[in-house]
Amino acid sequence: MGKFLSRRSLYWDDFERRINETVIYLAENKKPPIRRVSVFITERCNFKCKYCNGVNLKDGKTLSEQKFRKIVKDYGDSAIIHITGGEPSVVPWLYPFLEENGSKYRFHLNTNAFVLPPAKHVKRLKLSLDHFDAVKWNEIVGVKAFDRVVKNIKIASQQTITSLTYTLTKENYKNVVEFARFSNKEFPHLYAQFFSTYKGNNPVYAFTNEDAEDLFLNVLPTLKKELTTESLALLEETLDEKRRLFQGVRFIENSGNVCYLSMTEKVFSPEGKEYTCSHLYRDGVFLSEPGMHEKCKYGCNRRLVKFNEEVQQKLKEKR
Repeated sequence: MGKFLSRRSLYWDDFERRINETVIYLAENKKPPIRRVSVFITERCNFKCKYCNGVNLKDGKTLSEQKFRKIVKDYGDSAIIHITGGEPSVVPWLYPFLEENGSKYRFHLNTNAFVLPPAKHVKRLKLSLDHFDAVKWNEIVGVKAFDRVVKNIKIASQQTITSLTYTLTKENYKNVVEFARFSNKEFPHLYAQFFSTYKGNNPVYAFTNEDAEDLFLNVLPTLKKELTTESLALLEETLDEKRRLFQGVRFIENSGNVCYLSMTEKVFSPEGKEYTCSHLYRDGVFLSEPGMHEKCKYGCNRRLVKFNEEVQQKLKEKR
């Protein structure tokens, strides 16, 4: 893991501690504690992003406030409560709850920042913006949102650890260097810029082999020069090879029998149902018990695979 990110990195969730803790508990035939709870609080959203796979804008399911309070009560003293969606800001009671309880618990929040997030009351904030051009961004999300979102990012990034995600697509990857420069100028207080990749099948956004070659040969070398140390480390982990740009590519090295990371995580759906592994949940795989799934060979990244490898190796050494 240290190959990609400093062990002092604030971006991810203290993996070194979780590795050692998991080994100690499993060596004693005990279940390791839950350290991260992902709450997919709603299916609804106030944007209509062209490349989003979501279909529920106004009528999607939303977790009840009563159930959310119970989740926080059950896990908040010992785990990160990571809130995502859909778009959490459309839940009317959520931000007041975070403002009231942010000093008591470790909340993380994903949001599109159309509504000013309660940044002072969350430990980590992950925002999204996929273009530096107001007209193009508004067209992408289907709402006149750019100026408002940029203003809110500026405010929020001064109040807590904030990262900004740019989703690379066939349509916008050639603009990513200019976006990084825009972001550096407009949001100097960001903790990191993170570059995810579109993995759907829409040919307007899906990478071709030619696009991938162009990105790696002509775009990424320049982009890397614009990034901070943390942002660069994240990029090199996320885009270490071209095959990570494509849908349905198998990673045989992800094969295994046990996912130790999923033992320390819980996922709650908008209906309040309980699962494990937020990555599989996003891919439509709903596991009620920790474990591996065939889908893991297609999606799980090197950082998470490394977690399992380190736990497995340390368990062997203990035994």
